[in-house]
Amino acid sequence: MPEGRSVTTVNIRPAVSVYATYRRLSYKPWYAIAEFMDNATQSYFDHREALLEAYRGEDPDHLHIEVVYDADANSLTIRDNAHGMNVEELTRAVVLDSPPPNRTGRCEYGMGLKTAACWFGSTWTIRTTRLDEPSELEVTVHVPDLIDRKYESLNIIERSAPRSSHYTVIAIQGLYKPIRGRTPARIRDQLGSMYRQDLRSGEIEILWNGGPISFQEPPILEEEVDGERITWRKPLSFVVPAELASSPLRVTGWVGIRIPGNQRDAGFALLRRGRVVVGGPGEGYKPTEIFGQGNTFRSQRLVGELHLDEWPVTQAKDAFDWSGGLEDAFIDALKSACQDYMDRAEGYRERGRSVSSSDMEFASERPRRVFTDTRFGSAIAQELKFPDPPAREVEETRDVVKLRDVSAGPVQYSLDVGSDTWTFKLHWQDQLSEAHWMHVHYPQDHEIHVFLNMAHPFFAPYLHRPEFLELLQTFVLALALAEKMARQTSSNGLVAPSDFRNYMNKILRRASEIEVNHGD
Repeated sequence: MPEGRSVTTVNIRPAVSVYATYRRLSYKPWYAIAEFMDNATQSYFDHREALLEAYRGEDPDHLHIEVVYDADANSLTIRDNAHGMNVEELTRAVVLDSPPPNRTGRCEYGMGLKTAACWFGSTWTIRTTRLDEPSELEVTVHVPDLIDRKYESLNIIERSAPRSSHYTVIAIQGLYKPIRGRTPARIRDQLGSMYRQDLRSGEIEILWNGGPISFQEPPILEEEVDGERITWRKPLSFVVPAELASSPLRVTGWVGIRIPGNQRDAGFALLRRGRVVVGGPGEGYKPTEIFGQGNTFRSQRLVGELHLDEWPVTQAKDAFDWSGGLEDAFIDALKSACQDYMDRAEGYRERGRSVSSSDMEFASERPRRVFTDTRFGSAIAQELKFPDPPAREVEETRDVVKLRDVSAGPVQYSLDVGSDTWTFKLHWQDQLSEAHWMHVHYPQDHEIHVFLNMAHPFFAPYLHRPEFLELLQTFVLALALAEKMARQTSSNGLVAPSDFRNYMNKILRRASEIEVNHGD
């Protein structure tokens, strides 16, 4: 054996075959990489004072974690300059079911490094030296050998090293899945989100292939109300009752409203012991009880961070263990704590004002011109006199009462059809973004109420344009008229899609002809 080199044999019995099963775990790449980063950051927290002293004469002079993916070599390497490991700690890192003495930090189960390394690739090596110890340690795990040759031990090689050295390098070879396409960018974004608290501190630097990883804070809505500047971000603190767990589970954090809204970056991030477990770009925690169904304003604007330090998590630390009704209780408490922000996120209009009655009256000129033109009424009467063959369509039910309570208007139009006068009343609201974009109600045979949802996310970018409001009014009135015509000409009161589309086409053509001839 060469001078300055020794070998320690580590027993890895029983069940070495378990190492091979980790390949089938349902990790996402960033959660697997996070297992290595949890080890590095926890090592830093456990030995912070000693490391800060050591960093004074070093470059970099802070915790530095670098992840390097080499596509040509099909390898992944994670390096850090944390405290490093001794033989006992390195043994725990490679032997199954070896939790650390301190289980109050990010390394709780003692399974993360080995499971993540086996998930990534067939062979992995750890090389490490602990601050103030005179040796570098190295161990290699080749999973196929453990299985095929039924190895029951691993060799830790020990070499001389300066006492001032402190680092860990994990090199994984033979990756099962190449990191391609958009995955590298997603890994960067997700790691930046997961370790946002560490990055904010300025004490920890994380790099991916040489480039620094960062976290961008969400832009928070600020408003001036009665001369006072209000920032829509507030602290949260609540407790879920002890009957659902062995002891009360506390939640702290904050909720805010981001402007501009962004579906990808909205939602809560759920942190545990300073690291995001649930949340991140495109992964925000958005229970429907709080964020609603679909693309609501709440789902674009509500943001926040919640610390659940004592809540149980899965072994992979990629989800919370919500068993026993914990999630329902958590959502109920969270909803109660941020109800005012839910309401404001839904009601706020980014351009500073709602659509007013004068806006709608101004925009009514064009559709009113069409409806008051006798040629248009005559054309509609002719269509009703000689209707197309009827077809069937199942009507939707409509929550008219709720819409009427929050709607403004109406703007009223009258259309003379033969000897009858049809009255259209256009209402609009911007409070219920989850409502259908348009509802039609028939309180009387020739009275049609149209409820327009101006809070629908599709309309939001256009509401500041008068020409859009004009087009929108014309279009929804044409829709309501087409439905009225299809219903009236149907033998059974049902509307077929083909009938509806046909009438809509004829109405729009007649309206455009009147518009073209208006200046003649």
